[in-house]
Amino acid sequence: MSRPGMIRTPTNTLPNGASSVSPLATLASTAALEQALKKADILAQHIAGSLARLGGASTTIENAIKPISGSTQTYTNISKNVEATVSELEVVRSYQAVFEEEEPRIRRGNLEVVEYSQSISRLKAAIKSLEGSPLKSSQQVTLRMNQLINTAVSNVRDRYRKALIGVSPIADENNVEFVTEIPEETIKDLSIMVDFFMVTDASAGVPIYADIRGKYIMHNLSVLSETAIKTEIKRVNGFYRKGTSSFKLYMDALLRAMVTEEKMVRKIFKAKADIQGVLTATLKDLEKSFQAAVQAINIVIRKNLITDCFYAFDVIEQIHAASGELLLATENPVFNLESCSKELRKTAQDSFQEILRHIEAVVSGLPGLPIDFAVPDITKQVMGWITRLADYDTTLASLLIPLGAPAAWSLRLSYQSTFSTATGSGTPNSSYMGTEILSLFISEIFDDLLVNIEAKARAQYKKVTRVGLQIIANLLYVERAVRSSPEVSAVLASGTGIDRLDKIRKRALNMFLDGWKVCASYLMDVTIVRSASTASVGKGIMSSKDREVIKEKFRNFNTAFEELVAKFKEYNFADTELRAYLAKEVAFVSPLYQRFYEKHKSGEFSKHTEKYIKYSKSQLDQLLASLT
Repeated sequence: MSRPGMIRTPTNTLPNGASSVSPLATLASTAALEQALKKADILAQHIAGSLARLGGASTTIENAIKPISGSTQTYTNISKNVEATVSELEVVRSYQAVFEEEEPRIRRGNLEVVEYSQSISRLKAAIKSLEGSPLKSSQQVTLRMNQLINTAVSNVRDRYRKALIGVSPIADENNVEFVTEIPEETIKDLSIMVDFFMVTDASAGVPIYADIRGKYIMHNLSVLSETAIKTEIKRVNGFYRKGTSSFKLYMDALLRAMVTEEKMVRKIFKAKADIQGVLTATLKDLEKSFQAAVQAINIVIRKNLITDCFYAFDVIEQIHAASGELLLATENPVFNLESCSKELRKTAQDSFQEILRHIEAVVSGLPGLPIDFAVPDITKQVMGWITRLADYDTTLASLLIPLGAPAAWSLRLSYQSTFSTATGSGTPNSSYMGTEILSLFISEIFDDLLVNIEAKARAQYKKVTRVGLQIIANLLYVERAVRSSPEVSAVLASGTGIDRLDKIRKRALNMFLDGWKVCASYLMDVTIVRSASTASVGKGIMSSKDREVIKEKFRNFNTAFEELVAKFKEYNFADTELRAYLAKEVAFVSPLYQRFYEKHKSGEFSKHTEKYIKYSKSQLDQLLASLT
């Protein structure tokens, strides 16, 4: 079949079946084909024009649809935002309900601490949930919740403060009390509140506690401190008497406060805070106050160092004792009590040389030693010192040993080696311990006293006998005082003190007995040479020369003895014990005389023995006994 519109071309069929086209037919076909092509071109142009018009219309439609589509998307987003906002508002509204529920409870201020903690936990949870919310209303709710939390913390803080004030009363100055322990029930409440602060307001617990308890302790102790500083020193016979100062009461109160406070802090704060930090904050002003009190006392003592050095020893001893008790009663004391007394210890150490200088100055300043051999006031004062020094044996040892005794305190007077028999008193020795070093120091005081008295006596008297008498008089007083004090006796016995006194006594006695020894020398035996011829005829064994020697000895003895007895009786001894002591010492002549008397009473040396032998043994003893 042929398609409509197609031009058929005439053909001829060849015998073998092939077709052939005629020329005329060919031309007709070509013309028809060109005509068809022209029509096709026109049709194509029409189609192209229609397509172009269709494209423009499509663009117009697209431009019209785009705004509608964008608005639709915007409306969709707005819808979503509205939905989210509504959701946020619902959340805010729900947490606002939490606020509204907690606000009246917290503002009433009568909740238990645990209830405050629960309310704060709920509020903090709500605040955390509202974090990042863009709504201004959520920010306002968050702000109000934070303010409510602060109110809750403030309520607990006020309750904490009131509880502490209740157990830390600031008493009237006239009604000072010791620092007392906090009741267990209050400790329990305070501990719960400390737990609360550790979670909510860690900076509140320690400062409030330190402020209130610190003021309470300071008030109670400041009154005692002022009393200790201002109370006049009580003196007996010019010296401070041990344990009579009000510092002892202050020291006891301070020790009690420190021990009590550490106990309270450990119960309240437990391991929840830096215990040492809490104690340091609480007691920081106490350390300053204690240091100031000791310094003020030190200034007072320095004004009268000679008599009030014993007050320094007493305070140092009390501080040392309190320090030891504090170490036993607490785990780690906030401050070292003894480190606060360094200047006072230096003052006490300075007193050692000051005492020796004072002795030298007083003795050298005397117009003269008593002619009745009474002891001067300085000797009595020295024994007052020594008796009181023995009361502080341990304390003095702790002060003397660091000085590298005894070179640090000995004055090593230029004339000491000439007059004193004490040896090695200026040689430093760091190995001294305990009462041994105190014995050395007391011996040094004795040396200083007696050496200065000896120097004064030598300037006052020409005869060595009276020099010896002055030394003996003072030495006897010293020894009596030593014997009357078991403490001093024990201290001296622990070192070389007794031996040094013995050496001084022997030297002084040698001075006093100088004339008596000369007298006794006349009673010494003489060697009699017997000739063989004289012995064989039975005649006397003494030559005339030997008899004259014996006669001369009796004459010299009698003269010297009578002069010595007369001089002894002339002495106006203020101390009867001194007289008896010296009479006993000069009695050494008696056995010498008895032996000499027994040997020559037969009269071998003379026919008139009564001219030479003036005293029988009993008569001589009676005369010596009359000296007492």
